[in-house]
Amino acid sequence: MLEIITSILGWVGTGLVLVGYYLNANKYVSSWIAWFSGNLMILLYSFYIEAYPMVVLNIFLLCMNVYGYMKWVKSE
Repeated sequence: MLEIITSILGWVGTGLVLVGYYLNANKYVSSWIAWFSGNLMILLYSFYIEAYPMVVLNIFLLCMNVYGYMKWVKSE
């Protein structure tokens, strides 16, 4: 059962990241929420499957989500 939940977490996270790209391309501020949520889900999924390079990547991406959002808000 845990494997099914983890798999769903990975797929939903991937979907949110992809939606985040679309929203960002169309200048929706909600893109940052989608990206952050998706990257967090993929981080948890990566940790569960012990894919540690992906864990490091997603920690970096979460930081970049926060940094990008702050830059976006500051420029408006």
